[in-house]
This record gives sequence, structure tokens and C-alpha cells, in this order.
Amino acid sequence: ARALTAAVLCFESRSQYAWAIRAIDDWIEWSGRRPRKEAVTSACRILAKRYRGQEVINLVTKVINIPSVETTTGECDNPTDEATNYTYEKAVYTESINALHKSGLYEEADQLYAQGAAAGHLPWAIMQSEDDSQLKLDLHGMSAAVAHSAVRVSLQKETMNGEQNELGRDVIIVTGRGRRSGERFRPILRPEVQRMLTEEFYPPISTSSLPGNMGALIVPKQDINAWLNHQRQQKGERILFVADILRDLTTGSRLERALRKRITKAPTSA
Repeated sequence: ARALTAAVLCFESRSQYAWAIRAIDDWIEWSGRRPRKEAVTSACRILAKRYRGQEVINLVTKVINIPSVETTTGECDNPTDEATNYTYEKAVYTESINALHKSGLYEEADQLYAQGAAAGHLPWAIMQSEDDSQLKLDLHGMSAAVAHSAVRVSLQKETMNGEQNELGRDVIIVTGRGRRSGERFRPILRPEVQRMLTEEFYPPISTSSLPGNMGALIVPKQDINAWLNHQRQQKGERILFVADILRDLTTGSRLERALRKRITKAPTSA
């Protein structure tokens, strides 16, 4: 496993994605086990840099579907970091989404987030609330890239509940106050989310601080609906594919089949 990781990292340094995928496929066929997460995420970075987003999805789906097994020493071949609950699955999904987002492959990143969240490997952003006048999204603990997809997927899914595929309420985005950041009480995710909504969403989505809570943002429903309408004009019904799949989702394998059947290439704009 270590040799495979070293080889894939070497291929990454030379941007040789075909050899990286071949090495991982040969490892899986030979061992019947999951490759180390470092090898998988390295291959995903190579593919994403080459804008081969669908191949990233295929690779992640393939390795996640391989059952985790114990080694001859009785230890799991891909142990969980107990301190952070950073499982093999969460690591692969998170790092793959990071790579796709960095290359501007937002649609593919959304697909992986939907797949990971549906299987319980990534957290859902939508919070349960007794106040029906607002939709709350919790982005605590997410990377900027995962937060980007979490917001997009959550808003798309929420509009499916409306009578006219529009959001009928404002959105509260909980980013946290930065208590766990490198500089205490200096928020890390909040400014990134604000930048993301104004620079990576079109038309730009404005935000304002929630009174009395510096760890939360208010997003007006008018801005969100303007963004959703623009997405529909650009991509038609394609923008709602995640919500449609998740609405009828019952099992992870069903999601995989649905994605293979319904997802086609699309422009990679936010």
C-alpha cells in the first residue's frame, strides 16, 4: 500500500493521470482492498487538474464501494482518526471535492457532495428548525470547497419543496466564530463564504450579519432565487438534478445508478 502511494505521488508530480489510475486499478485487482486514501486523493488531484471531473467521480465511487478489511495484524487497513472522526470515506470525499473545486469543476464537486452526504460520510448542511420562516445551513467543520457544494446542493434541494421551484424564505448560514481557528475568535470560514457567494455565484449573492451572532450570515431569498433562475437559464433542468436524485434516494447504490444514468457533461460555472 505504501509503495502504491509513493508511485501515485510520483505520477502526480509528473501529471501522469493514466499511469496513476492504472496503478490503482492493478492494486485493487491484485489485493481486493482499498488503496490508501493518500493514493486515491493524489490521483483525484491529477484528474481534476486535467479537467477530467467524471473520472474523479468514477474513481471515488469505485474505492468507496470496496469494503474495508482488517490486515494480517488485526488492524483496519484504513483506520479512522478518532480525534477528529476523519474516516477514510470522509477524507476521500473531502479531498476530492477540494480538488474539483480548485479546478472550477463545481458540478462534479456537487455530485460528490450529494453522494457523500446521502451515504452519511459528509454532513448535511440543512439544520432542523422550529422557525419555518428561515432556512438554516450549518457549515461548521467544512472546508471552503465542501461548504461551496453544501450551499449549492442544499439550496437546489430546498427549492424542490416549493410550489414553483423557488425559495420562499431567507437563509441563515452558520459559519462559526473561529474558536477553533489558528487565531482564536478570528473566523476562517465566514469571510470565505462571503467571498464565495459574491465571486463564485452569479448573479452575486449578498449577505449581512445576523444581529447578535457574528458566527452567522443572513442571505435574502431574492438573491438566491435570482441565482437559481440564472442557473436554470444556463443549464435548464440540469441544475435540479441533485435535488431530484436525493428526493427519491433510498440507497447509496441507487444514487450511483441514477448518477450514471442522468449526469452528462455540463459547463463548469458556479
